Order: sequence, then C-alpha cells, then structure tokens
Amino acid sequence: MTLDAPRPGPVLRQLLAHQKLLATLCLFVALGFLLAGSLRVHKVYEPGHEAFGLVTVHSVSDFQLVVDATCGGVRKQGDRLYSTYDRSETRGRRSCPT
Repeated sequence: MTLDAPRPGPVLRQLLAHQKLLATLCLFVALGFLLAGSLRVHKVYEPGHEAFGLVTVHSVSDFQLVVDATCGGVRKQGDRLYSTYDRSETRGRRSCPT
C-alpha cells in the first residue's frame, strides 16, 4: 500500500501556472536590463583640454563608469562627465585620484 500525495486542485494549479508565467516574465525583463546596461556607452570629457573648441572625449562603458564613479574617477559638471585622472595610462597603472 503506497501513500500518494494529494494532487493540487484546479485553483492551486492555475495559481502555480500564473506564478511560473510571472517568474519567466521577470527573468526576461531582468536579462533585458542587463543587456541594455552592457551596451550603453557614456562620453567622458578630459578637463582643461578645451583649447580652440577642441574637446577630448573618451567612450566609457556603463560598467567602467560605475567603477570610476566609485573611486572618484569621474565628476559631473553641468550635463557633462569629466575624468579626474589621465585615461591615456594603461588600466593597471592608474593611480586612484583619492
């Protein structure tokens, strides 16, 4: 004699189906946000190099902007982002501006 677990009723089955659908939808929305964030690029300007109307601009990924902003490598002035250190050096040799 085996004991079988009671099967869920129709209301519980419908609720479980809705939860699975909602979880799948949330997963795809989260993946969409991650993809959009990885493709986004920001313009970071070099301060003090605006002679004769020429501006030095670096394209920085969203991830790199988060890293730079965490250690104080980028400041916002008006509607522009300005670098606080020399971006021409290789990444491993940069000194933290703080």
